[in-house]
Amino acid sequence: MNRAAKIATWAVAGLVVAALAVGAGTAVAAITAAVPHATTPPTSSSEPSATPTPEPSASFPTSEQERVGGAENCHPPAQIKTTDVVDADGNLLGRRGELLAEPIDFGPREGASGTVNLDGQGRIVSYTTVAGDNWDGIETRLCMDYVSIARYNFVGTHPAPPYYERPWTPGDTLILRPDPSVVMPRPGLH
Repeated sequence: MNRAAKIATWAVAGLVVAALAVGAGTAVAAITAAVPHATTPPTSSSEPSATPTPEPSASFPTSEQERVGGAENCHPPAQIKTTDVVDADGNLLGRRGELLAEPIDFGPREGASGTVNLDGQGRIVSYTTVAGDNWDGIETRLCMDYVSIARYNFVGTHPAPPYYERPWTPGDTLILRPDPSVVMPRPGLH
């Protein structure tokens, strides 16, 4: 490259850098102008300042529904941890269950318009199904894992051992808050 081409290249590069610097300076000046300048109040003798406490800028969830982000975004869902109870021969007698997180009722919706049943403390304990209910709707309404509900309540499509499941019918009550000291007997066991 000859000397004139080198000078031209460096001149163009210098102009580009200068343009970038001017652009950045303009942006910094605009941002600085938009931000209010804080002034330090003069320190006075022993009199307290009458400056009001500013409102917090962040908003915090005020309900469990806000914490989980709404029914469609519920994560993690509540679930029932189950433990099989078997006899000496290994035959399934029933299941114990323990609720690992609180279910939340987001209200009736398509696929979950049954009744949510509460205990004396206002906690969800069970759900009574109606025609048209389905697992997806119930899971979304209650922010609760449907697989664990079905497992604990022996609800499903496999009636034979080892599952002993039964289909659900409208009017069935699904236990959502099991008592860990009580065994849910498997269907067909007398």
